[in-house]
Amino acid sequence: MFTKRHTRQRLVVAGLALLALAVGALLLRTDLFDTTLQSIVYDKAIDIGNAPLANQVTIVALDDATVDQYRYPLPRSVYTELLRALKPLNPSVIAFDVGFYDAAQNPEEDRALAAAIKDAGNVLLAMQGSGTSTLGDHTERYPVVQLPIPVLRAAAAGVGTVNIHPDPDGRVRYAQLRIEGPDGATYYSLPLVAATNKVRADLSSAQRTGDIFTVPAPLGDRVIPIDRRGGMSIYYAAPPAPEPSDCTNKDLFCVVSMKDVINGAVSREQITGRAVFIGAHSLSGVPDSYPVPNSSGFKMFGVEIWANAAQSILTNRYPVLKQSDPVTLAQLLVVTLAGLLLVFRWRLYGFLGALALLVLYVVGGYVLFALQTQGPIGAGPVEVPSIAYVIPAVFWWIILLGYLLVEEQITVARTRITFGRFVTPSVARTIIDREEAGKLALGGEEKRVTVLFGDIRGFTTISEGLAPEILLGHLNRYFDGMVDIVNRYEGTVNKFNGDNIMVLWGAPLEMKDPARKAVECALEMQRWIVAEREKGGLDVSFGFGINTGPVVAGFLGAKGRMEYTVIGDSANVASRLTAADIARRDQVVVSGETLAELGDDVEAIDLGAVAVKGRVEPVPCWQINRLGDVATPKPAPAPEVPVRRVVVAGYRRA
Repeated sequence: MFTKRHTRQRLVVAGLALLALAVGALLLRTDLFDTTLQSIVYDKAIDIGNAPLANQVTIVALDDATVDQYRYPLPRSVYTELLRALKPLNPSVIAFDVGFYDAAQNPEEDRALAAAIKDAGNVLLAMQGSGTSTLGDHTERYPVVQLPIPVLRAAAAGVGTVNIHPDPDGRVRYAQLRIEGPDGATYYSLPLVAATNKVRADLSSAQRTGDIFTVPAPLGDRVIPIDRRGGMSIYYAAPPAPEPSDCTNKDLFCVVSMKDVINGAVSREQITGRAVFIGAHSLSGVPDSYPVPNSSGFKMFGVEIWANAAQSILTNRYPVLKQSDPVTLAQLLVVTLAGLLLVFRWRLYGFLGALALLVLYVVGGYVLFALQTQGPIGAGPVEVPSIAYVIPAVFWWIILLGYLLVEEQITVARTRITFGRFVTPSVARTIIDREEAGKLALGGEEKRVTVLFGDIRGFTTISEGLAPEILLGHLNRYFDGMVDIVNRYEGTVNKFNGDNIMVLWGAPLEMKDPARKAVECALEMQRWIVAEREKGGLDVSFGFGINTGPVVAGFLGAKGRMEYTVIGDSANVASRLTAADIARRDQVVVSGETLAELGDDVEAIDLGAVAVKGRVEPVPCWQINRLGDVATPKPAPAPEVPVRRVVVAGYRRA
């Protein structure tokens, strides 16, 4: 089953898809990407979200202008004045992101502030856990809690925690909904207490079931998803407001200066019926600002983070860091498998198509998230697409692409080897290169080549009485040894024709000294043939004829069936020199054209001239006994009468 290439590749595709699913499940189980890549995905989703602000929250800023009018830290009397200024404006709830953990130097100031808090009737004060916390069951336990001084706490409508928890990258993405003190008492976050007070929800009846925290409310329960820490992801409906303004920008929270509220310079519309958060904002030198998902290079003050958290609860819109594990794994499998099939079908183009598919998935996920967060009121939890856990599909596509490319290279190499068994490797390379370049076609070009013909002497006599398969076995054994020698001397076996062989030097690949290599090769083949014959067996001998000259080399035949060959008078002359009365048993004969290119270290015997059809002048020919260090093992003596009778090119004599 595995020996069939396409079957093997399909199994690899299936295996990679299953492996991607298993690795994805492991990544989800360990939450590996939650605080890294998926957090980036989450931030982008929040940044492109388009939920409108509902004019439900106003921030009263303890800013530089307020400090300039009074001093820092502000006297308790300033907060008393603020509450008295806010009361006739009728806010729904007032939440202080200001710690009143220590008594004022003048107790009368605390009593006056307490009276103003009690008179307002809807004031919430800040408290916080202190020390190193430990995680409990969807909560945090602190060894110490800091509470407002008793006189203020007794007058307030409630208290809320203001502990801010940045993620490992420093960004604040969630609000801790509840903490426990050392005595086991439970305290809820300031934005949760403020929001539930505004909508008249019964926080004392809140229940947690698994990862869901439910608060009963008259106009619909608030069903809030929380993580194992007890944190609620914040839907940041607005980016950081740079400074207090006239609240005309509907894309930002309304932020007014505390001094303007005290001085009566804030309109009723900016306060009435809204949840008012009071805290440091646009205050120099106060390190109470943090990066958030949509901060766009600016930090957001803590009081504005609480405003966004309260807005999430008021509008019933809660982003979830990623989709559920089954949905994520299903998407991972679909995207990975689709990409693998594209790569399997179209290789590199398929990989580019798979990347385009991934881009569509990412864009579609963000678009779906944006659509789900539209409207003034949300539908509860909104899952951010699990893009971080699907992106690793690219890794499996690359693995498959690499595997396919390597296998195809192996297949091409195997094809070249197989192809080379039917045509010479140099011809095979020429065919493949021209095919890849789109230039494989019928036609030829003029080249100067050296052509060798080899013919068995007395083949008819040898073949008599032998079974065809035995005769073919003997021929193949000799031709196999001869081809090895031809390859060593860089020749190109052009064809086998029964009992003869045709070899080229200089086509299809050009080379240096083709004539010398051809003659050395012929002498080496004669030496090998004689050695094989003397081992016993058939009395096989060859005569070799070699000529050098111009030919037309190229592809001959039909469009559906062609072969590489050479045509011309030079090839005809080489063929004629193999006649038994010229290239005798165990001898190598060359033309004058070839002899002229052999150099001075050659031992040659003049055989006279051969008249060839189509040529006016006879062709001089020589018997080569030695060239350099290569010599024929059985040199024949010079003929008593030189070859001079007229013959026809291509004539054969057995």
